[in-house]
Amino acid sequence: MISRRFSFLEFLSFLVLFLGIGACAAPTQQAAPPAAPSAYEVWMIDQSDSSKDGGGTLYIYDGAALAAEPKSAKAEMVDLGDKFAEACKEAGGYPKRPHMLFFTKDAKYAVLSYVASGHVVFMDAASRAPIGCVSLGKNAHAAFPAANMTVAIGANIAEKKLVRIWTDYANKKFTIKPENDVVALASLESAATLPDMAPICPIIENKSQFAFVTPRGGGLAIFDITTTPMSLIASLPKEAVKPAGCGGVQIGSTMYLNSGGGWPATPLNHDVYALGLGTLPGGIAPERIGNRDGGDSHGMVAISNKYLWSGDRHLNLIDVYDTGNRNIKVGTIMLSGDLSKDPAPDLMDTAPDGSYVFAALRGPSPLTGNNKDVNNAVGSSPGVGVIKVAENGRGGAIVGIASISKMVEEKDADGNAVKKEKADPHGIQVRKK
Repeated sequence: MISRRFSFLEFLSFLVLFLGIGACAAPTQQAAPPAAPSAYEVWMIDQSDSSKDGGGTLYIYDGAALAAEPKSAKAEMVDLGDKFAEACKEAGGYPKRPHMLFFTKDAKYAVLSYVASGHVVFMDAASRAPIGCVSLGKNAHAAFPAANMTVAIGANIAEKKLVRIWTDYANKKFTIKPENDVVALASLESAATLPDMAPICPIIENKSQFAFVTPRGGGLAIFDITTTPMSLIASLPKEAVKPAGCGGVQIGSTMYLNSGGGWPATPLNHDVYALGLGTLPGGIAPERIGNRDGGDSHGMVAISNKYLWSGDRHLNLIDVYDTGNRNIKVGTIMLSGDLSKDPAPDLMDTAPDGSYVFAALRGPSPLTGNNKDVNNAVGSSPGVGVIKVAENGRGGAIVGIASISKMVEEKDADGNAVKKEKADPHGIQVRKK
């Protein structure tokens, strides 16, 4: 056997060669660059009239610009009057007081409800142009588009009617067959259980089969919207669900609803309920997971598909619930402070990546939903409140306000001309481009 000693230089050469082979065999992996945030818009409706006949104004913000510099964010403004009145000629009347706004699942179309005239207008979101209009009657408080984009369900508070609208967006056809698509809810009333069936909001679950209708007098009615006519499959009495809810969010297999205020019978009201969907179309049992004394709950959003935010426009706060941990309340976000003494947060929506929540902040002259005995919907800073989300949704803080204004000259008690702020934000939604 031949043996030899390696010199020190030979050993170093061997070591360098070995380490080089190892480096080639297992290269260091570089972390992938973070994905660019999705481009999005924030749409907000000012309910105040844009003309002598009615109308209103739609403000459209670039989402990233709004989040970065709320105070200086510029909005594209769309008059919701004349051009929309032309689209509603066959439906009759002039659209007045645009109140609620929702997007279809593909974000290509918007659905606007005019609470004072009863119109529901369908818009092409990219062009900002109306493509159709129907009338629900004397009132259209809210019309919710189903996820499958075949129908929208409207609430007519004034005439206590639930209305199904068949939606063919591609062909710009929107139809209602009164004999099949209108449910007269007054027939369901009972002084003991469902005293006032005026529908506030019909929240549709994600499979587009069931609508959860929250009555003004309390209780709950659940309709199968796929049958003709629509069929009542379950109802709950006023003791089970308090009156006038409008917030509705589905997380997993649970629907979350609230109760609200602003009405003569219920000036202040704030409760939050969880309803498991697994028992439908059979019975359903609500669990009250939270409440506020002296509050008025309206807006509700989900963050990270886990945390539920329930806003209160009277108490200027948002309560946070952990839906992954027995629906316990884990915190409260206070919104009043240096930016606004009385922001009055109403409806809310979330940026696509969950990093911000945008809230419609009411004005000093609210046109809807206000009980003058308590002024539950009165605010001091009309506009869009920008709330930075923390801890993936467990907390947050208001970081800015994009203010709007509509000064109108009126006569005071002595007959003197004075200017008053009439801007009154309400409907708000985020649209992913």
